[in-house]
Amino acid sequence: MLKKSDTSAADSVSEDDLIAALKAGDSAAYKLAAQRYSGAMLFAAKAVSLLHAEDAVQDAWIATIDGIKKFEHRSSLKTWLIKVTVNQAYGHLRKNHRYVSLDGLQPDADPYSNLFSLQGRWLAPVSQWSDDTPEKLLEARVMGDCIDHHLASLPQGQRMALVLTDFNAMTVEAICEELDINPGHYRVLLHRARTSLFSMLSHYESTGDC
Repeated sequence: MLKKSDTSAADSVSEDDLIAALKAGDSAAYKLAAQRYSGAMLFAAKAVSLLHAEDAVQDAWIATIDGIKKFEHRSSLKTWLIKVTVNQAYGHLRKNHRYVSLDGLQPDADPYSNLFSLQGRWLAPVSQWSDDTPEKLLEARVMGDCIDHHLASLPQGQRMALVLTDFNAMTVEAICEELDINPGHYRVLLHRARTSLFSMLSHYESTGDC
């Protein structure tokens, strides 16, 4: 069980101790886990279904009460929780007779294919960032809103590949298993999502518009 002093210094609680406390049903451990991982879980759920994301996270925590007892340390706790969340989001899609689309793999679904030469270089010079660094821009609310809007507009397969890789730091193997795709398809989806996002950021820096 976690001590009160442990929860007050959340960063000092190791993952192994947290897992042990979760398996013991410690309510303080669940509160700490929620503080650490709910944001990443919600972000992953949104990559599957914006409409059902919050419900998926709630259902994931409910599923964790029993599921954590079977946790075998084959991945990090964060990766495991994200997988549970994504599965719950899939479940909501199935209940509503929808499916997970991996569109964005087809050549005609890539609106950014004309940005590069055959050698992989940009055909047009990329505008330079201003004195405001990308990090500072990302911290700005307007940039955050732009990114959220742009992610929502990406084909679902591209959005999931980007979110699970760059925002939730899942391994290639775990993502391919989750999406039921091969590494080649994964690389295509991720490349196109990153290119699209970079193009949006470059456009914002040049024009101030999303």
